[in-house]
Amino acid sequence: MEQEEQQPSIITKVEKQKRGKHRYNIFLNEEYAFSVHEDILIKHRLSKGEIVNHEEIERIIQDEEQNSAYMKALRVIGRRPHSSSELKRKLKETGYEPPVIDWVIEKLASQNYLNDEEFAKMWTDSRIISQKKGRNLVRQELQQKGIHKELVKHAMENINPEDELAGAMKLAQTKWKQTSGETFDKKRKTAAFLMRRGYTGTVVNKVLGQLSSESSEDEFEILDESFDY
Repeated sequence: MEQEEQQPSIITKVEKQKRGKHRYNIFLNEEYAFSVHEDILIKHRLSKGEIVNHEEIERIIQDEEQNSAYMKALRVIGRRPHSSSELKRKLKETGYEPPVIDWVIEKLASQNYLNDEEFAKMWTDSRIISQKKGRNLVRQELQQKGIHKELVKHAMENINPEDELAGAMKLAQTKWKQTSGETFDKKRKTAAFLMRRGYTGTVVNKVLGQLSSESSEDEFEILDESFDY
């Protein structure tokens, strides 16, 4: 029985799928065997009458699985940039095996479609400038996305302090106007709001100092540098 399974097979039919774009059904010895993408069909020169042995069939199926995972990965990062860790998780959830996932990650990285350093910088700039979040929150988000700690550190070091301060100031001005009560209460509530947005104690104190310049230094220094981590 084992010897029969190892016998070469002949491709008796190559059929283009009606719904699957660029996909073909391969029939071996008059029976459906598997389907492949057009790229794999061309790569392995799969045509009617060709003879394929067991090892060749395994290579074809492996290439098909890698190509499928690669195309899936391109669709995922095409919608928005992903970190390597995020993409690995999504491919795993789809059902791809670790060796296939590692192959895809390596190929995308070699093509510079996947670059955690660039991702960290882009993510940080977007959060700091567009979404007005502080570095502490951005750092946490990058860590959750599996970015290596050295890349996270580098991204934090390259934040433009003026951009961060400007974002905090704009948020604080809105919060200050919406908050009722005495000056001290307004400061306390505004400070708590900015801290939840991830801003450091240093940034928050600078903002509060500008918002209530008429207040004494002792009054607005309600935060200390222990928040800067």
